[in-house]
Amino acid sequence: MRKSMVVLFAAILVAAFALPAMADISFFGTARVLPTYYSNFDFDDNKPDAPVVNEGGLTMGEHVRSELRLGWKAGGDKWKIMMIAESDVINEKDTVDRSFYNTGTKGAPAAANAGGEFGIERVELNYTFAPALVLSTGWNIRAADIKTGGLLFGDDHPFIELGGKLTENLAYALTYLQIQNRQLTAGISPVANDWRAYMLKLNALVGTGNVKFDLSPMVVLSDNRQNNAKVYYYGIEGTGQIGIFKPSFEFVYADGEFRNTTPSRDIKAYAAFAGVELAVSKAFNPYVAFRFATGDDNSSDNDVEGFVGITDIARFTPLMGMDGNILGEGMASTPGATPYSNALYSYAPERAFTTNRYGGISNVGSGDNPGHMIIALGAKGAVSEALSYKAQAFMIWFDQTKNLPIGAGKTVTEVDDYAGTTFDLQLSYKFSPNFSTYFIYSTFVPGDGIKDQLATTADDTPAMLASLGLVWTY
Repeated sequence: MRKSMVVLFAAILVAAFALPAMADISFFGTARVLPTYYSNFDFDDNKPDAPVVNEGGLTMGEHVRSELRLGWKAGGDKWKIMMIAESDVINEKDTVDRSFYNTGTKGAPAAANAGGEFGIERVELNYTFAPALVLSTGWNIRAADIKTGGLLFGDDHPFIELGGKLTENLAYALTYLQIQNRQLTAGISPVANDWRAYMLKLNALVGTGNVKFDLSPMVVLSDNRQNNAKVYYYGIEGTGQIGIFKPSFEFVYADGEFRNTTPSRDIKAYAAFAGVELAVSKAFNPYVAFRFATGDDNSSDNDVEGFVGITDIARFTPLMGMDGNILGEGMASTPGATPYSNALYSYAPERAFTTNRYGGISNVGSGDNPGHMIIALGAKGAVSEALSYKAQAFMIWFDQTKNLPIGAGKTVTEVDDYAGTTFDLQLSYKFSPNFSTYFIYSTFVPGDGIKDQLATTADDTPAMLASLGLVWTY
């Protein structure tokens, strides 16, 4: 009897200490199931569609992708912890039941259970020493310009950051980022996959009342040792409100060089964004925007003039972005796979070539790319508490076309600069706080700049995407 009382007393003490700690922990999550259809991302209906890369991996045609997230967070007066575990897979037998026939690839020897892994997708750990000194680390989203055009950087790379508020209206962040840092091996010789970035970003709030701005100058050093490129990016982004007008803008200048090359190759390029949204009513908020990045006009000289960011994050920007539109998909799963060679999340045709690479997702953005200019018109709003929409059209031009190849059998002497027109429509309906759905229809109608790159045997056809999102949130 005495032993059981001791055990009961110990259990009560454990529960008493555990309950306050547990009260600081909260769980959250989302489960998205996305039936999706891709068609003609190469703009040629006479050829079978090539694989397209998305968050779940390589796929084509009709498919179902699942993004399953479980998150938890905790914190005290000075510390915070947040973790999100995720499995993001194309639904097929080899992934959804986590049972490859063999490890790694079919046909290899050994065991099962090597399918869609469920692991930590994002982590952020914070400790506040003082309002002006906050230590953060992990691999959560960090961005240079995701609030505006997303031309330079936004992603969830491993980072260490010191930041905080210097005054009520002035904040700073000094961030070290490991973009790629795995040591690969090829034969007996190690191959450095080493790419680091260092970012200093300020945020200054100016103005009062109906006229307010958030101005954010930045300096980013991209130390890309894998491609022997060292690039300084000097930029500024700004968002604001003037009555019903919500302007936003950014400008980024890239100044760098390829090291250990003879003769040396200089990187000189720039990119810009500007837009304004009108808060007319809850149901109707139109916008107009402009996005530009320089292209290279001569791949054989020593001037590299095609702008490449660290990771173009246009898909998730507030004005022109849409999570799931066609231009934000990876239309080029391999460099040069389509006449508009953008990477996943990116609106820039930076994968047109394999030469003079100095950035971009997976480090395959070429400085010889043609650049781009996009003029966008759109509107969004909430028709009711449950129903909302976003619709937009992009008119897209190449900045420079002299490096672009002319399609076999074509008689033109240079590719036209008009790449084409895209149209996106998203309708969302919220059935309850825990379940919502949305539908996206998106198409890319090729212009002469894309048609000139196709062979005469091609059937130039619009690329198309249709996607239904089923979303559970808790």
